[in-house]
Amino acid sequence: MGQSSVHVKRIAKNTGIVYIRMVMLIIIAFYTSRVLLKTLGVNDFGVFSVVGSISATFVSIKSLFSESIQRFLNVSKGKNSSDYKEQISIFNISIVIHLFLIIVFVIIVEIVGLWLLKTKLDIPPERYDAAVFVFQMSVLATSIGILSIPYDAVIIANEKMGFYAAITVFDGLLKLLFVFLLPIIGHDYLKTYSLLVVFIPISTLLLQLLYSRRFKECSINFKIEKGLFHDIFSLSSWNFFGNISFSLIHEGINILLNVFGGVVMNSARAIAYQVRAVTSQLSSNTMLAVRPFIMQKSASLELLSFYDSIITLSRLSFFTILVPSSALILFAPQLLAIWLEIVPDMATLFTQIVLFTILIRSLHEPLNIMYMSFGKVKRYLVIESIIMLFFLVIVFVTLKLGAPIWTPFIVLSIMEAVIVVAITYNAYVEIQFPLLQYYKRVIFPVLLLIAVSAMIMVPIYFLWSPTSIIGSIGGVVVVCLIEVLLCYIFMEQKERNLLKGLIKR
Repeated sequence: MGQSSVHVKRIAKNTGIVYIRMVMLIIIAFYTSRVLLKTLGVNDFGVFSVVGSISATFVSIKSLFSESIQRFLNVSKGKNSSDYKEQISIFNISIVIHLFLIIVFVIIVEIVGLWLLKTKLDIPPERYDAAVFVFQMSVLATSIGILSIPYDAVIIANEKMGFYAAITVFDGLLKLLFVFLLPIIGHDYLKTYSLLVVFIPISTLLLQLLYSRRFKECSINFKIEKGLFHDIFSLSSWNFFGNISFSLIHEGINILLNVFGGVVMNSARAIAYQVRAVTSQLSSNTMLAVRPFIMQKSASLELLSFYDSIITLSRLSFFTILVPSSALILFAPQLLAIWLEIVPDMATLFTQIVLFTILIRSLHEPLNIMYMSFGKVKRYLVIESIIMLFFLVIVFVTLKLGAPIWTPFIVLSIMEAVIVVAITYNAYVEIQFPLLQYYKRVIFPVLLLIAVSAMIMVPIYFLWSPTSIIGSIGGVVVVCLIEVLLCYIFMEQKERNLLKGLIKR
């Protein structure tokens, strides 16, 4: 009982830290986007978005071994936290691999990225030179960021969420500072901002190097154990396969929006994904806080108990996303108008559809933790990647046939639902995941909760019809409170007890 209390207390503390981080990042990110859009203008903001997406298409290489390294460190700590020999070896393997990845990343992205810039993207001719400069700075920033991944994994594996939160908030503040410096520095705002952004990963890496000296596993000796290297590389290679597919579908759609709609559509998509990133942090922060503990304990927990934890996480992940998403979907026109002085065309509709998509996506992360805990990722990621690439082809075909420009985001929603069905069935086949129990306790309640929410929220929106800032904010608060009540009603008793315990602690 005492040991369990310590675990709950630690999870509660880590959850609190990452949520404080989230609130600060929301404020910083929203204000930064508002000022940056106003400073750069809609066209340059769109150029910055689409050119950055070329690098982001391959940015999964940056996180290629992040989850895998963390997984091996956590499992090693769970077996014997006092023996650092294996953990030191894991860290050194990750350093060697990431040095190699920088070379691979630069070669791939330079060849493919410059080809896209020259032949495919719709960039205003007078901004082509600026676009090339932004692209090169994006490649440089990502390359530097690759080196920070092993240190990032060590910090999270050691559950030092306070430092992790502080350094990400520091990054956000730097971005905001750079936006304010643009009018002072003058020159070409687009080029200047892309150059300044390079200093963010440099600062992050330096701070991580200093902080990580306290961890015994962060001892560089480059002694590589071949067997351990093979295990990490095998798991991470399949993780890369899945990550690159995820990036290709999302950033590929951004490129297709540019080809079929121009840079204004990229601006609209950038706004929608800014809201998406902030909203999805509610779920990802919860997963971030509990992932190290679950991975450490995956080997010692009974199988049924472990699966029960994954099902509970899936439900809580959905609940945490549903509350803000409902309010944001309903009042998106009013909230975007308050947030931005200039709302790009189609930004509101893009945002609403994207928010619905992340509701479905919220069920994915707990399943990912489950697969990573077992190290059974090969079939899971192959299935997921095939589905993603298939739907990317569907997006291209539908746009080519003249479908509305918002069609890709509808396709993404369908894709996420198909992926959840496919990977849960694969878990049933491969690792004896209780599929019927999952549908009974997760899928059916989720569908029912969405239906009940829709029946309540839509009439509220038409009756409320806010026309002022106070009215809009009031509507958001009311909707959030109603959704919290609905989620509490749909919670199982142990989830209510866990929630009360976390809040109390």
